[in-house]
Amino acid sequence: MDNARSSPSLWKDAWRRLSRNRLAMLGLCVLTVMVSLALLTPWIAPYSYSAQDLDLGATPPSGAHWLGTDAFGRDLLTLILYGSRVSLAVGFLATAVALTIGVLWGTVSGYAGGRTDAVMMRTVDILYALPFTIFIILLMVIFGRNMFLLFMAIGAVEWLTMARIVRGQVLGIRRQEYIEAAIVMGLPRSRIMYRHVLPNVLGVIIIYTTLTIPNVILLESFLSFLGLGIQPPQSSWGLLISYGVETMEEYPWLLFFPAATLSLTLFSLNFLGDGLRDALDPRAATD
Repeated sequence: MDNARSSPSLWKDAWRRLSRNRLAMLGLCVLTVMVSLALLTPWIAPYSYSAQDLDLGATPPSGAHWLGTDAFGRDLLTLILYGSRVSLAVGFLATAVALTIGVLWGTVSGYAGGRTDAVMMRTVDILYALPFTIFIILLMVIFGRNMFLLFMAIGAVEWLTMARIVRGQVLGIRRQEYIEAAIVMGLPRSRIMYRHVLPNVLGVIIIYTTLTIPNVILLESFLSFLGLGIQPPQSSWGLLISYGVETMEEYPWLLFFPAATLSLTLFSLNFLGDGLRDALDPRAATD
């Protein structure tokens, strides 16, 4: 029965297996620190975000500026901390958009089946064929550049894979005996999907969500690197990396520290996602 599959003991067993995965727990700890620093940035940043010292210019790491300064004399640690707020916000919020659309689309498509499923999945195939860069450029040209549009644009690209994954899981669950029993009892479709189908694909959704967040953060960084994402005076890791690439021969620290921060965050999310995949694997429950 589905109630057994979603029982508290299953989640306790999953946490026990996850806690034994050292890389996953390390990733969780690093991610917790990153999010905490981003939330506390206005209070812990060593300098004001708008503070400049043109006479100081670009200087290497020192006691006054732990990660150095850029060509405008701005503290790099402060820029990275404020950039983390934008990059992580894009990662989590755009993933939430992708999660909402993808889960609803995939659940309805997989459970309805037949012509409805065919039409919905052909729509996904058509959208997959559209180059996402051109799609985002068109949105920027039509509506202008702002963070909200960036969340929506990235979410509108990333939900396609989520919809396919959820649909595949729902197709298998739809044939289970407890679903057939619910149909025979006359339960409405909406209740069956909400009470019996979605809880049984929750594990897969959680796993894919942890793997989508780093993809979204990397996509935002790529767009900012191309000049299509976050624009000055706002800052993000991708924008800092773009600036660091331009000056890497003269000021290598301007590239190294933002790139290292981004890489550490992406590795942490991937380690956590891999750990959740193993912990929530039904076959692991028999280990």
